[in-house]
Amino acid sequence: MSAASIKSKTLELLQTELFQHPKASLATPVSQEEQWTLTVQRSVALAKTLAPTISSIQNLTEEFWDLNMNEIFCKDPAVCALLGIQFNLVAGTLGMFLSEQPDLAPLVEKVLRFDIFGLFCLTEVEHGLDALNLETTATRLPNGEFELHTPHDGAAKYMPPTAPSGIPSVGIVFARLISEGEDCGIRGFLVDISDGRLTYPGITVRLVHGRSGSKPLKHCITSFNRVRLPKKALLGNLKPSAELDTRKQFLHTLWRVAVGAVAFAGPVINSLAVTSYIAAKYSQRRLVGGGAIAPDQKIPIVSFKTQYRPVLIALAQSYVLRAYYRWTAKQFSDGAKSFEERHALATILKALVQRMVYDSNLVLSERCGAQGLFGYNQIVGFIEEMRGVCIAEGDVLVLSLRLVSELLIGRYEIPTAQDTNGILYKHERGLFDEAASVLSGISHHRSDAFNRLILPRCEKLTLSIGYRMAYEAAVEARLDPRIIDLFRASSVRWDEGWYTETMGVSRETMFLDEDQALNEALPFLDKWADDLEVAEYVHAPITSAERWSDFFGKLEVCPSYVSSPSRLDNFVGKNGSKQLQARL
Repeated sequence: MSAASIKSKTLELLQTELFQHPKASLATPVSQEEQWTLTVQRSVALAKTLAPTISSIQNLTEEFWDLNMNEIFCKDPAVCALLGIQFNLVAGTLGMFLSEQPDLAPLVEKVLRFDIFGLFCLTEVEHGLDALNLETTATRLPNGEFELHTPHDGAAKYMPPTAPSGIPSVGIVFARLISEGEDCGIRGFLVDISDGRLTYPGITVRLVHGRSGSKPLKHCITSFNRVRLPKKALLGNLKPSAELDTRKQFLHTLWRVAVGAVAFAGPVINSLAVTSYIAAKYSQRRLVGGGAIAPDQKIPIVSFKTQYRPVLIALAQSYVLRAYYRWTAKQFSDGAKSFEERHALATILKALVQRMVYDSNLVLSERCGAQGLFGYNQIVGFIEEMRGVCIAEGDVLVLSLRLVSELLIGRYEIPTAQDTNGILYKHERGLFDEAASVLSGISHHRSDAFNRLILPRCEKLTLSIGYRMAYEAAVEARLDPRIIDLFRASSVRWDEGWYTETMGVSRETMFLDEDQALNEALPFLDKWADDLEVAEYVHAPITSAERWSDFFGKLEVCPSYVSSPSRLDNFVGKNGSKQLQARL
């Protein structure tokens, strides 16, 4: 299915009552339980509409990447999370074992149709990014079955939404396989979690409430008390691979997590497209006194550079990051590349997208003033969702530590720069040369000196690669030169100190370079916003006078004496007309 076909189908779904819920995100509050039910219903409907094939998911086809770039996820980010688990983590992981275990095929089809709620239970209360050390055990019994057990509370599975939600659920639970007293490494096991109403015996699910701001996902802590599993519950062979060491086998088992790091970037980028569109439209219709610019007149706030600068930069970033996503997806899908190199590409994309989008959304929210504080205008909601996405599929900072450490000690290489004379490449190369110089005086990459002098640099080093790759992807995609120039100029200002210290470029020069790019871009602000093609996914009342009027008319009105004649008569009878007149 082409991207255009996918978008056409999801636009039809977007117009249904399920996605145009009269209360969701607008004037009337929606309870957490009601929102969760709505999210599950939307996820099921969208799964059946998108109808991906396991072949597309496994082979990382263009259709798979287009699916993850669909803007409908901006309508309800929790749907994005559920379908990311359903399609990529659960169906994708099961698909890795289909050739060896063809009996998994019916289950895969049920997961793809969302007839079964798929769950991916990896991390534990005490083991997140160090999941290689997880403590849940699956002990092989003499009859070939397994006993799944949580040895203590710290080994309980943390975060997956395992609570019964009306649909039978099956989880891929990762546990340490113990066979004949031997530790055979971390393996995945298929476990029936609930029938949709109640959890099965031996499984305890505790609801974790209190994740502020984001759409509810019913996060849970899940424990297993000597749960018996059939022989076929094990995914893969009993004995570990002789070709891979423990760490590489673990990473291979979790391959779909790396895929998810790329896939999740799509909806995040589209969230920036939506928020920059909202800020662009609001900035043009919000009027203030003209002051020195236009005495005795009202002018739109977009007239001020402090307003149009962040909006234009966010618009430019939206276009560039979309191009970068597609470039990375293509590179990542290349099976000729090493496992480590593909992991590196995923980490770099995730790091840049998360940080850039989060920072820009914060600024856009501020530039919408008091309106930027409210969820009905969408921007602040995306900011809260970003906190979770930054951690999902691996925390950005920790992934950066691993990436840069491995690049510095030469374990593998990443795609070289297309233009070694480019200013963003010079910045990247300069930062890495500085780190390499420091590293030359350190005895070992696990030393205290490495911890103090190298690790704190890692995220910035990762981002420097991302800025360069994103710029080159934009050039390759032949975006509007004004978009490319503005992205480059604003990216340089991200690290003004380095350019001044190392290349001798003054801060004033950088300021004026960006100013020129902004001046050339300003006439295209509204066009760039419209060309993002996200208007259908925007419901923020501040984007138009008509929307605001409709929203205003639906707001709850507090009771008053004037609006309630019976109460008014009662008040007059008790207090007399003079007191009433005084109060009114």
